[in-house]
Amino acid sequence: MQIKRYRGADMQEALQKVKQDLGSDAIILSTRQVRGGRGTFGMFGKTLLEVTAARDADLSPEDAATLATANPGLAVKGRRPWAPPAAGAGDDQAVRQLMAKHRIETQGLLAPLQDDIQDLKEILRNVTDRGQDQASIGQIRAELAEMRQMLHVLSAQSSGLRDANFPENLIVLYQQLLFNGMEDKFARRLIEECVRTVPPKDLEDFSYVKIFLARMLMKISRVTGGILTDPGRQKVVALVGPTGVGKTTTVAKLASEQLLKYRRQVALITVDTFRIAAVEQLKVYAKIMGVPIAVVNDKSELHLALRSFSGKDVVFIDTGGRSQRDELQMTELNSLFGNGSEPPIEVCLTLAATTKDSDLTEITRKFGEIPLKAVIFTKLDESTHYGSIFNHSIRFKLPVAYLTTGQKVPEDLEAATKERLVDLLLNITEG
Repeated sequence: MQIKRYRGADMQEALQKVKQDLGSDAIILSTRQVRGGRGTFGMFGKTLLEVTAARDADLSPEDAATLATANPGLAVKGRRPWAPPAAGAGDDQAVRQLMAKHRIETQGLLAPLQDDIQDLKEILRNVTDRGQDQASIGQIRAELAEMRQMLHVLSAQSSGLRDANFPENLIVLYQQLLFNGMEDKFARRLIEECVRTVPPKDLEDFSYVKIFLARMLMKISRVTGGILTDPGRQKVVALVGPTGVGKTTTVAKLASEQLLKYRRQVALITVDTFRIAAVEQLKVYAKIMGVPIAVVNDKSELHLALRSFSGKDVVFIDTGGRSQRDELQMTELNSLFGNGSEPPIEVCLTLAATTKDSDLTEITRKFGEIPLKAVIFTKLDESTHYGSIFNHSIRFKLPVAYLTTGQKVPEDLEAATKERLVDLLLNITEG
């Protein structure tokens, strides 16, 4: 069996190369997005679509059926789709044998990727030993993480987890959703809705289907439009969340936005007394911006500070990072914001885009004991997969208020929009 990889700007270009080289009987084994062109490991090149295809002149109808079953809808256009025969008395043993053969063939595809990952690990060790700059090391780590994700997706294919009979264009988008971290059941629902809603003729137009999917994702997405204030009414916003997600820096960014962009009067409060450095950091930001700051330890001091800042348009409250598994810390946090206050405090959960999907779920459920108004996702610059943002939106129906993309204050902050969230998932605008 001949197994080759082809790259193109889109699905149509890649398939054309497959047909020209392997003919119309070729079978598409997998598709994925890759970075091509210049730069270390091609990380700064244009995003391309890579198709892995196979052709075997001696491929029997039974073997072709097995490959088609394991990768439904991935046959090159023009190849008649395989329909399963009626089950017979001796079919079970034959199916098991064919599936075993397919697993062996799939391992042949996984082996080169596993070797690439091992090579990257060795390169990373060598670069670290030579004391290279952290930016280069970070880039290599990101590439390694991306390859691991590719391996995970291919492994899922080989185990037969994705057996839905989707049209070719939807298979490509389905894989893209999974590769970017969207949970399988959510991705399936979206693709199945496309199958039900989009006319069969339009399903052959990849651009049309991608736009249709983007519109559905926009309906799912919820955003706040930033921090909206009512004339004559003070807005109080508190940031809560686990340790290490960048709450203090985000508070400084938000305060700068309100001060410089909207010309609003701002004050800061910190209850992050666990980390002296965090208090000093926020004091430095307050001094630079020329805004007042108060350090409080409990709810009574918090209310006193809020009364002293009653003439300000917006007050931001920074809190110390809490582990969602520490019941005492969560109880203390709930005592600060759980029983309401005047003016009301809008609590925003701050999460890092680099956090595992399962951990995001656990964190949100625990912090959800406090009435949450919205969520802020930080560290987008440190992640390459953003499906967890949509998983979170679907599970908890919490609107996204802001995204942060770096450490710069106030530049690396943007109010979340539906268009931006969808672009992160589908990479509609390259880069």
